[in-house]
Amino acid sequence: MKRNDVLFTQKANSKKVIKLVCIATLAFLLSFLAQAEDINERSRIELSSQKWVKTYNSNDWPELAKLFTKDATMMPPNSRMVQGRQAIADWQNKNESGFRIAFDIQDIQISGNTAYVRGRSCVLIPLGEGEYGVDLGKFLEVRKKQVNGEWLIHADIFNSDGAIDSKLLSNCPFFNFAIASE
Repeated sequence: MKRNDVLFTQKANSKKVIKLVCIATLAFLLSFLAQAEDINERSRIELSSQKWVKTYNSNDWPELAKLFTKDATMMPPNSRMVQGRQAIADWQNKNESGFRIAFDIQDIQISGNTAYVRGRSCVLIPLGEGEYGVDLGKFLEVRKKQVNGEWLIHADIFNSDGAIDSKLLSNCPFFNFAIASE
């Protein structure tokens, strides 16, 4: 093989290596950007959940209903399915006025404009004369990303870990309501 042929082959191989390095770098950067976007969306969902808890704890049911899609479905325990913002606000007002809640989000899965949020909840239930009981439970939400980037609840199912008529807990295992209200 002549010297020029060897140089030509080396140049061609160098160009291939450079192309492969560029492709690998681009793939890495795209993967990194996708992960960064996923983290950003998770943060938005977590902030939306915090807003939901704050609004719930103020018992502002019309404002809480705005955190659901217009055609949202709520599936409360021992109750019929509730559909639409106004029906959700009415159900909350009738069934949960005076209650407070804390969330422990355990998983968020995002697929396009749909997210699934799973976690535990502690509902502080008034018993009268300043006393409360805690109902430990769990929830699963389906959230839909809106055009403005907001993640609204499209479907919400929640229930208690305790059996019907079981005794309420005296405290929440993952949240201290007394400290939060100070």
